[in-house]
Amino acid sequence: MAECVFHPGVETNVRCVECERPICPKDMVPTPVGYKCRECARPVKSATRFVKPQQWAIGTGVGLAVGLGGGVLIGWVLGIGFWVVYLGFGMLVGEAVRRGTGGHRTPGVAALAAACALLGAIVGGFGEFGLVLGTAAAAVYVLSNRW
Repeated sequence: MAECVFHPGVETNVRCVECERPICPKDMVPTPVGYKCRECARPVKSATRFVKPQQWAIGTGVGLAVGLGGGVLIGWVLGIGFWVVYLGFGMLVGEAVRRGTGGHRTPGVAALAAACALLGAIVGGFGEFGLVLGTAAAAVYVLSNRW
C-alpha cells in the first residue's frame, strides 16, 4: 500500500487520475473521470476568457471605425433600410470587434460589439427596428460565431 503524499502515514490505494500520486479520502476530489488530488482539481483560468487591455483598445477602435463608418454608409449614403442589411451590419461589426480583440468570444467582447453597432446605427439613423436588430446581431455573432 502507498502512503498519501499530502498526509504521510495514511495508507491508500487510490491515485490521482491526472498526476498518479497516491491520495487519501481527505484529498480526493470527485470528477467525471475519477478522483483527482486537490492540486490537479484546482480550476484553471482559461486563457481564452482573458482579454488583454491592448486587445480591448484595438477591438474598441476597430469596432467604432466599422460601426460608425458602416452606419454612415448604410444610413446616409446608400439610404438602405432592409432588415437583412441591418443583420449584415451587426455581423460585420461583431466580426471586426472579435478579430480586433484577438478572436475572443467573451460576453464583454459581445457587449463591446453591440455598443459599437448601436453607435453606428444611431449615427446612421437606422430607426428603432434597425437599432435593435443590428445591435443584437453583433452580440449574437460574437458569442456564437456560427452564422
